[in-house]
Amino acid sequence: MQNDFFLTTWFLEAMKWIYSNIGSVFFTILISTVILRGITVFSDIKTRKSSAQMAEIQPDLARLQKKYKDNPQRLQAEQSKFMKEKGVSMWGSCLPMLITMPLFFCFIAAFRFWSHEQMIRLLVESGEQQKQLMESFRFLWINNIWQPDNGLSPVIMDAATFLKTKDLSKLLYLQNNPEVWEKLVNMGVAARELVSSVNSTTKAVEWTETFRFLSNETAVASYNAAMQPLAEMYTGVNNGWFILPVLASGSQLLASWIMQKNQPQTAANAQAQSTNKMMMYMFPIMSFVFCLSNSSAFAIYWTLSSAIGIFVNLLLNKMYPRVTPVEEDKK
Repeated sequence: MQNDFFLTTWFLEAMKWIYSNIGSVFFTILISTVILRGITVFSDIKTRKSSAQMAEIQPDLARLQKKYKDNPQRLQAEQSKFMKEKGVSMWGSCLPMLITMPLFFCFIAAFRFWSHEQMIRLLVESGEQQKQLMESFRFLWINNIWQPDNGLSPVIMDAATFLKTKDLSKLLYLQNNPEVWEKLVNMGVAARELVSSVNSTTKAVEWTETFRFLSNETAVASYNAAMQPLAEMYTGVNNGWFILPVLASGSQLLASWIMQKNQPQTAANAQAQSTNKMMMYMFPIMSFVFCLSNSSAFAIYWTLSSAIGIFVNLLLNKMYPRVTPVEEDKK
């Protein structure tokens, strides 16, 4: 868990560094997405190679299944021996994906942290600075890029949702900015607290001052008062039109379809085909739900990532064309 948090904060700080140099959230997301996809493309290649190798030996595996259909233990031993001789692993197409999944979820968390951090900046500002900051959150048809592109989502996050977010107290931005914490404490939105830990070297108990967000009536009232000018500005205005969730879902479906299109179709891997087909439809649904409930910045990342995935899959389809194995003898 600690390693996941370290990786998440590393992603967060990397994106913030890119943003500080180019000043555009969109291009920051684009550059970050290209870098992450560049890392995971090696997993894509490994997965495709493994699938091609498995397709080539399917007729042999089918013959073994026919020969030892009445002896499951012998069948398993012979299949393992045969695959080892051919240098093929049945987990070869799965392990690369399992390795990259933590990167994906840490990247999601980094976007969530960044979104909350920007809302904190908005909360502690006032007057023209607050309005200018809010204006910088606009992206095309979206009024606030840190809120979902959702026709039912408010432009300004409501107090209950903001104050109950557990991630807020973890953010490095806040840990490194005591002035921000002081403002939040004075507003009655946050409070100081001491956290104990045991020093691994001296075994002594150490106390560290940290902060936590409150969710009582005073905190809610303070939050609403600070956000009132913006809330009035966007009264009756929704944050988006469901466009990014639809784009993210559609591009994810297209990327999955292109990848599945090149998979070998044999009787021996019928179960795997059925599972892959189910996943092909499940992931776009998941992406739609995720993008409806997360910031538009994350939806932009997902759409760009799927678009790059489409290009990568088209390229890999040319590099590793679908193998049509010769079916086993019917004798």
